[in-house]
Amino acid sequence: MFGWFRRTPAVPTEDQLRVSQALASYPPYAPLEWKADSTSDSRRAASAQYRDFFIGGIPDRIEALRAFLANFDVALSLDDIGLMAVSAWLPRYGDLLVNDFDDEAVRDAYRDCAVPWAGRLIGLNVVFDLAIYNAECLWARRTRLKWQVSRGVDANGNLMANHFIIGLPGGKAFDPFHYTYLHCRNIRTAKTYSDDCWSLKSDSFSRHVLADAPPGRRRRKIAL
Repeated sequence: MFGWFRRTPAVPTEDQLRVSQALASYPPYAPLEWKADSTSDSRRAASAQYRDFFIGGIPDRIEALRAFLANFDVALSLDDIGLMAVSAWLPRYGDLLVNDFDDEAVRDAYRDCAVPWAGRLIGLNVVFDLAIYNAECLWARRTRLKWQVSRGVDANGNLMANHFIIGLPGGKAFDPFHYTYLHCRNIRTAKTYSDDCWSLKSDSFSRHVLADAPPGRRRRKIAL
């Protein structure tokens, strides 16, 4: 009865299938279980442990992203050519990494870093690693940047993690993880409603990075 109400699931597009196949073996970001008690010393120690885990895992996350993008003939590097290649990839595929960037459960899972991202959340691993890549591109072009990383519970008892880059002009802190998630979401919005042409430009991601990283003295090698 009322079978005509049932909608046949949309057939995945070629791009969706390509992303899905590339994601199948993507290594999940899997932080250590939060085991801090209610004391401030215990929470500080657990936060410091998370920071060490995050910083120490950056090379592996970059390599995971490199292998993923190779499926799309994108060669990952920190130089301008590599940055432009990733920037050009995003408008076509970035919104396909997650089914619904506006889903509260998806946003919370990304923010909290409480459980490994698998199943329908597996694409969050790529979003996260693109954010690390964003930060590494900044770091390769500016001096004296630092990671400000912490993990803890908020006033409502929810676990959350923060990853900021500090040392940019004006002393501002930059959250590449929030920016990259929002950028992918905006690509989906632009494709759906055509009200955000900026996100669909092939150089929108690279221009944002370079706006905070003008040419100048460099202390790190560009090549990954």
